[in-house]
Amino acid sequence: MLEAVAFSASARAACLAFAALLLAAPASEAAKKKRPTPTPTPAPTATPTPVPFLRAAGACLRYEPGAYVVLSEVGQGGRVFRLDAATEITAAPRRGVRLRILYEDSPDGPIARKIMPGPEEGRRGN
Repeated sequence: MLEAVAFSASARAACLAFAALLLAAPASEAAKKKRPTPTPTPAPTATPTPVPFLRAAGACLRYEPGAYVVLSEVGQGGRVFRLDAATEITAAPRRGVRLRILYEDSPDGPIARKIMPGPEEGRRGN
């Protein structure tokens, strides 16, 4: 029935090398690729994130220390910002000085949280 097939030594060596090559290679490309590890889902923070302040910029029309500052924005009428103990003043508010104000709205009107110097007249930011 089956006759013994005799291979030469070089043919046997070639077959063994081919078999070793097939066994060393992965079965498919999908088996060779590793899946990336999923990114962990961030846990919610324990403390709420503070709401960013609103911004206003313009020229100071009037300043009453400890009470309010009136700021005239471009194209707008004067707007009054109340001052309280938490207001941080980093620029001296005087009539005609350009200011930037970070504020938050309240039922009683806007409350200034930080008063900063505005841009200088001759300079342009790049």
